[in-house]
Amino acid sequence: MSTNSTPRWMMASVRRFDIIYAQRRNPVMVAWWSASFPGFGHLLMYKNTTGVLLTLSEVIINTLAHINEGMVYSFSGNFAMAKQVLHPQWLYGYMIIYFFAIWDSYRSALETNKHYELAILENGRIPVHLMRSTGIQFLEKKRPLVAAFCSFFFPGLGQLYNKHIWLGFYGILWWWIYITFSHSYEALMALILGHNRMVASILQPQWLMFMPSVLGGAMFHAYSSSIEQNRLFRITQRQYLTDYYEKARNRIMGGSSANHIPLWIIGTFEHSTELEQALSILEHSGIPSGRILPVLMNAHRDKSLSIVDQRFDQTTKAVEIGFASATACSVIGISLGFVLEWGPIIWGLLYGIGGFLIGFIIGQLLKSKHSLSRRPNKVPEVTVLVQYLNDQEAALINETFWRYKAITVGKIEHPHED
Repeated sequence: MSTNSTPRWMMASVRRFDIIYAQRRNPVMVAWWSASFPGFGHLLMYKNTTGVLLTLSEVIINTLAHINEGMVYSFSGNFAMAKQVLHPQWLYGYMIIYFFAIWDSYRSALETNKHYELAILENGRIPVHLMRSTGIQFLEKKRPLVAAFCSFFFPGLGQLYNKHIWLGFYGILWWWIYITFSHSYEALMALILGHNRMVASILQPQWLMFMPSVLGGAMFHAYSSSIEQNRLFRITQRQYLTDYYEKARNRIMGGSSANHIPLWIIGTFEHSTELEQALSILEHSGIPSGRILPVLMNAHRDKSLSIVDQRFDQTTKAVEIGFASATACSVIGISLGFVLEWGPIIWGLLYGIGGFLIGFIIGQLLKSKHSLSRRPNKVPEVTVLVQYLNDQEAALINETFWRYKAITVGKIEHPHED
């Protein structure tokens, strides 16, 4: 791979209020989220301007055409009322924009995947840190499930967790609008107090029906973005270790005389900020970089997987399918809840949970030829060899490795003389 410092194809960019990156996406999944809520597919690919404008047009035109109300009546079997509430003068234009959003997001995903592969092959250096008067932005490892749960409790928070500042506050603003006009909090309070029969009359279906797609889309975006940021963190750290310790990498371990066999402390690490801390501590403690040799490990036998598919295991793919299925099923559940005994909230939750489980099981059964085997919780991704000259240095290296979260530590000692 080349190591161009000014690449033609950028892999990522750290901005004042956002971190954007090229990412391989399944075009079918992108098209699905555009069908769920026009604009979401574009936001998944960080075509933020197009995505935001499409989401605004979805809310405005859908409301003027009363499409969500028509969906509720249709799913609950009241087709006469569905025809009555719809406004045809807005419906025609809405359908054109709706199908355009699906087609354009699918087409864009195909093209973006090509750019992603070119960026991976070019291996250009990625900026990881930006300091401005507005604040500090930097790449760091994330927890995908934490990001998803943040968006579950309040859409937009998962995006803030991933440092997508503008998108996060945009999501928070609209979620407040949805819960205000749908009266969902009032209905939830009535449900908690045992006034179950009042729930359906309190809720406003036109605004309520936006919420499953927004909730599912926010969770999916936060979850998949966290995975991508973790991948980028690994890439940037491997680039740094390759560049900075290149001279050490060129040292020949067998160059020492037969009477002086090099002695090494060996530690294995995951890619993490602690790894760089450990190496910096050793250098500031008097061990020069020439005696530090990082070895980048391949976590999978087939290196092409890093280009073909960035997912780490089948479970991740199953979770993504589960989010999509839960969104669709919860829409049906909410609609049926307006005529069933337990009401829209309970049926929406039950259908959403059931939909996620069905999608998750389907995702586990769909084995792709590019699927990656499930890995243990901690996998040695970097092996660091540090040459020591005496027992005092050996103790320092050993203690530093363990303090900064080494997975395993080993030692090559002086050979015993006969």
